[in-house]
Amino acid sequence: MAPGKISYPSVFVVDSPTRPPPLPPKPAYRQRQNGIQMLLVVLVVVALCGMTVEACFIYNLYSAKDQPTPPNEPQTAMRKQDGAPSKTRQLGEMKPSKPMAQLTTSKKPVNGVMQWNHESILHHVKFNEEKLIIEREGYYSVYSKVNFHDNRITCTHSVLRVTPRYTGDAILLLQSSRYRPKPPRPDITDNSYLSGIFHLYKDDALFVMVKNCTLVLSNAAENYFGVFMV
Repeated sequence: MAPGKISYPSVFVVDSPTRPPPLPPKPAYRQRQNGIQMLLVVLVVVALCGMTVEACFIYNLYSAKDQPTPPNEPQTAMRKQDGAPSKTRQLGEMKPSKPMAQLTTSKKPVNGVMQWNHESILHHVKFNEEKLIIEREGYYSVYSKVNFHDNRITCTHSVLRVTPRYTGDAILLLQSSRYRPKPPRPDITDNSYLSGIFHLYKDDALFVMVKNCTLVLSNAAENYFGVFMV
């Protein structure tokens, strides 16, 4: 450079290579993280509340079982109406689950129709000394047994049905006939047993009839008549 002249720096100055400053975080991503955390906290609180309520219900349930129920409570009354057995029920008081009846006799027949005693088992079946009257429609097993002296040549034991659905004579359901060419000795006894299943309607009446048979009534347990729903 010539003496007496002022020197100026060069216009073309190249800086050293540097990295650009980092960008600020996006606000939407941070808000999303906060929302997810809040939702998880709410779900945890709801689950804890549910477990607490369930534990209270279980505790109250077992506490109620341990305490005796008063007789005037509605639940006790409902159990009595449903026929549920109670702890104070005595033996022999349990009722059948289905209609049934069984009769015995120590009476003589009237015009061949068996007469039965009142000391009998009756459940949803009526009784009028001669007939069993059905109160509920269904299939029934019908049975009868008589003990007798067959002092005639023929002896017949029958179970008959009278129904308001049909007019006319009684309908024969069961029958047992004995035929002997010679009359047996009068001191010899025999018995006849009948059994069958029939569809019976409400108000149907059943009765037992004997013909030419001298019944042996010394033991009423040997002469019985009954039905039960199957």
